[in-house]
Amino acid sequence: KQWYQRRVRAVQREHTTLQNQTKDSSSRLHQATMQAATLRQARDDALQKLKRAQHNYELLNKSLTKQAAGWVQDRLDERAVEDSRRFQRILPAAAAAPSTTA
Repeated sequence: KQWYQRRVRAVQREHTTLQNQTKDSSSRLHQATMQAATLRQARDDALQKLKRAQHNYELLNKSLTKQAAGWVQDRLDERAVEDSRRFQRILPAAAAAPSTTA
């Protein structure tokens, strides 16, 4: 009878130990699951930010390219006018003379 009671107590202790380990494991699993969800959300938020930043960069780049092209064209137009005026100052007779190539 004593042997049986000792064995029952040993099995009860083992059962309690297993229950505690199961609770701890379950708790750790829950924490890991929550952390994974948080990390997933942070990743998704970072991807959205990156997409917005890329879109804004593309818009800015397009705008700056268009603006730069306008500046280049303005400068080319100014140069053409300057070259024409310079040509007229240097060779007024040539500018006023009728063209014979036409």
